[in-house]
Amino acid sequence: MAIEMTYGNFFLLSLFYFWASSTSLSLGIGYYTVYRPIIAGMVTGLILKDVQTGMQAGALINIIYIDFVSTGGSFKGDQCLTAIIAATAAILFSLDPIEAAAIAFPFGFLGILIWKYRLKINNIFVRIYEKKYRENKFSDICIYNGLLPQLLLYLMSFAVIVTAFFLMFLFCNLLIYSDKVTNILYYVGMTLVVFSAFNILFKLRNKKNFIIFASFFIVTILFSLRAYQLFIVLLIILSFISDYKIFAGYNNQKNRIIRKRDLVYSWFIWKNFSHSCYSYERLMGMAFAHSMKNIFKRLYSDRDTVRKAIHSHTEFFNTEPNMGTPIHGYIISLEEERKLKNESFEEGNISYIKKSMMGIAAGLGDSFTQVVLTPLYISMSLMLCLDGSYYLSLLPVALLALNIIFISYKGFMKGYYHGRDSLMERIKAVKNSKIKKYFPFMFSAILGSTMGNLLYPAVVENILTKIIIILVILLTFIVQTKRFPGPNSNL
Repeated sequence: MAIEMTYGNFFLLSLFYFWASSTSLSLGIGYYTVYRPIIAGMVTGLILKDVQTGMQAGALINIIYIDFVSTGGSFKGDQCLTAIIAATAAILFSLDPIEAAAIAFPFGFLGILIWKYRLKINNIFVRIYEKKYRENKFSDICIYNGLLPQLLLYLMSFAVIVTAFFLMFLFCNLLIYSDKVTNILYYVGMTLVVFSAFNILFKLRNKKNFIIFASFFIVTILFSLRAYQLFIVLLIILSFISDYKIFAGYNNQKNRIIRKRDLVYSWFIWKNFSHSCYSYERLMGMAFAHSMKNIFKRLYSDRDTVRKAIHSHTEFFNTEPNMGTPIHGYIISLEEERKLKNESFEEGNISYIKKSMMGIAAGLGDSFTQVVLTPLYISMSLMLCLDGSYYLSLLPVALLALNIIFISYKGFMKGYYHGRDSLMERIKAVKNSKIKKYFPFMFSAILGSTMGNLLYPAVVENILTKIIIILVILLTFIVQTKRFPGPNSNL
């Protein structure tokens, strides 16, 4: 065993797992960064004092989960927990990261329990809030959307990670020192990674993507194409095709009751707590109301009026939390107009406007942030990591985080200052996005280079193995292009 697991290490890992699973207190970028296996593996390695091994294990898990998309709280597996287990197993038991990936893969299904029961249990906090509100008792939305759900999540996360570590240690201590077992684990892990890579290509359903993948795979194997070289080319391409309309600014010409700092604080609350009390009954309803608290305190001085105003926004709401922020800004401007016109909360159609806008923002938003931006930047990070550029591999993750923050912030502000049209402009920009259009080709090139770097050490000294791999790639290409002749740009 390379090092000993201490209680301090375990506490830090449990705290990190809670934070990554929470998506709260991370300015909305935690889901796209710290929850992803390559970063989860890095943090695990940092805690256990072997960052490179942790990142390698996390990168392999990330290939398996590269097409991960969560809509409406549905998960196919907990990639963060899987990465933590893989990195821990690789470091503590001196395993090859591929062997550790095979051990950790089943634990992803254990993590699903958190999301399955979290959404049900959070209904309890919604009902308690409603009861308190009806009884005219203390019903601070911060308690029921923030504090209590997060305390519950920590207890659930702690229970899950304790169970996962117990089972992982039990398995490793019983079987890991058998050469036959480690050999089996190696081939199982490699099969999972290779199968996942080809499964992604099949989902793209375009023969051009197979050509690009095979070309970059072969070039990487035969000519030792370095990941940083392809990364530089991709950055240049992205600088030309970036969708600047999505990041467009706004004209700050309003001078009413709501101040700029009120908007910033409301945006800040939404970004940190959009999924804090995610429940089957309301989904993001409690979070929307939470983000409006300071707005209503600014608009109204009467405490009871503020309570009623906040409660009016606890209704069902669900959208993509970053692309959909123009809705929030627009609703704030409408609430401000309602105050200026002295309308009651029963008057007007703000609720209908909010509900009519959330659906289209949710669908197109997920198709851009989760299906395009995140796989694109995370795959670049994996490519660099598996080629040994560990520090450079953090740059794509940082760029992804900045993209998400800018998309969210600009949309929120533009929604307030420009109204409904701001969301329509954003939706149009996403539909016509050049990044979305060319994503499958860039992604196929990155995936080909990544798999080439992963398999390169195994074949570098064996020309016959090189020929066999190239023939397998070409044969797979021929078979799959006959099965999927039609184009499709989505994962």
